[in-house]
Amino acid sequence: MRTGFFTKIQSVILAAALAVTIIPTTMIVTEPIKAEAAAANIRENLTDNQKKIFDAYEYLDTRIKDASVEVSVKTKEDLDNTGFYTIYTGAEEKKKYTDEDLKYARRAYVYQNPLNIAGAMAELKFLYLKNKEGKYACYAYLQRTSDKDYTNETKKLKNAVKKIMDTIDDDETNFVVEYQCFNMIIDNVTNVNIAIDNKDLRNTAYGALVTHRASSQGYALAFAALLDAAEISNDILFNSTKCWNQVKIGTKWYETDIVGCDKAKKGKIDYERFNTSQATMKKLGLTRVNFCSKYRTSNGKHKETVNKLQKYDDEVLKDSHNFGLGILNDDGTVTRTTMLSCEQTVKIVPTFKYNSQLYNCSLALKDVVITTKEADSYFKWVGWTKDKPYIELSRGGAGKNRTLSLVLYYDDGSNNGAGSPINVSYEIIDNDDTSGSFVYKITGDNTVSLAKVKQKSIKNVVIPSTVVVGGKNYKVTKIESNAFKFNRKLETVILGSNISEIGSNAFSGKTKLIRVETTGINLNKIGSGAFKSADENTFFLLKAANKGSYNKIVKKLKKSGAKKSVFKYRNINY
Repeated sequence: MRTGFFTKIQSVILAAALAVTIIPTTMIVTEPIKAEAAAANIRENLTDNQKKIFDAYEYLDTRIKDASVEVSVKTKEDLDNTGFYTIYTGAEEKKKYTDEDLKYARRAYVYQNPLNIAGAMAELKFLYLKNKEGKYACYAYLQRTSDKDYTNETKKLKNAVKKIMDTIDDDETNFVVEYQCFNMIIDNVTNVNIAIDNKDLRNTAYGALVTHRASSQGYALAFAALLDAAEISNDILFNSTKCWNQVKIGTKWYETDIVGCDKAKKGKIDYERFNTSQATMKKLGLTRVNFCSKYRTSNGKHKETVNKLQKYDDEVLKDSHNFGLGILNDDGTVTRTTMLSCEQTVKIVPTFKYNSQLYNCSLALKDVVITTKEADSYFKWVGWTKDKPYIELSRGGAGKNRTLSLVLYYDDGSNNGAGSPINVSYEIIDNDDTSGSFVYKITGDNTVSLAKVKQKSIKNVVIPSTVVVGGKNYKVTKIESNAFKFNRKLETVILGSNISEIGSNAFSGKTKLIRVETTGINLNKIGSGAFKSADENTFFLLKAANKGSYNKIVKKLKKSGAKKSVFKYRNINY
């Protein structure tokens, strides 16, 4: 459960800072990340039998035999001996390993190598030989279960990890980096219920970070891969059917069950299982088994995590870099930061910018004080009050200065109830055309559609909620047919909150569309072939008023070409 900033402002910004792909990078800076020792050596916790099998995996994972290779007593001498690992020789009797030894040794190998797909998807086999003296020998080998060698999948996984880590500020604290990694996974992966010991890509980090479908093991491996890249000590924990993570933050170890936090059916995130203790996890039904039961105890408390999240939230709100000023529209929304040359008077509100969206943060403020000298200002104004939480700004001031300087008092109960001060300066300029890279078509008194894109090589698109064309502010309500058909490098799309219609073949070009996110709940009409460019690896994060509305829009998206894509529900009120 969240407190502080996100509780105060939830009705205004709809928890935007939690339910997006990229977390702001201007955060708490109290303890810089330090490179720590790798997580405990998994091998040390294995039984002797498990160690033998584990060592075989480690040796053989670069010597995997093709599926077509026939291995037998007769053919062994003709095969490369480096493709075999000696389990034992000169034994008096044939010794076989139990299914349990095989299962947990394989888990140990997979969990220590979250980026190794080929080894995880191969099958470890044994060849038993009996010599003339009646002595037994056992040799292990890894063999592919299909024609795939997973080179391409491994490359895509590593690229995905790099792309994610490029968005994360490695100067932040371990906790903030971990939290960013957590959100990257939970907002881009859907859970599938499959047995975690199956040789299935959905049981790998590739399934989570590339195809967006993963079991609890896939979630845990993806989280481990990101934490490894950030040099944060971690391990993967498990019981007979489920995996979760152990993470070291500061001097303490915590446990996180991302799948348990992911309440996708309700369209929300529950933080009860984020960075909590081993005792709490046990109460929630997650008890460690086999070799991971020998790992160190997780003594970190969830209460400590709640306090860190509270501090995180407060620091986000108190950081002036996250704030600006915006024009309050008649419908109560904030979609622009500039005036029209024809406007004499506007209502101005303090804004919090997140995920390319502006949010009126007045409800989280105790007071707003303008410090600009009236004698120097281009504007005249009537100040912000609790009863009228906006600044009425008019042209006709005595000076030429168009920059407004303010002190925002965050209502956190500090300073004897006055709140924490946040200094903000923002220049209010005129702009009669904000169309940028897009070409718009006027469709009504206050609406336009996006007709096409000027820049064909564009990769990441943010479609605004409103746009200024010809000195007038319009809502962007439609994407015209064929609008992005020739943008073949297009990867991500964020749809503005006013989009209600997408025309036929709008996103039909030969692109590699990776991700589409909606920021509003107005989308209801999607033309034929609109998302023909979407494939099985395209991920849609969809805001909706309820699960029923979400299901309806998914049905329309599938009919428009996204039949095999991945969809995730995020409730608009969360």
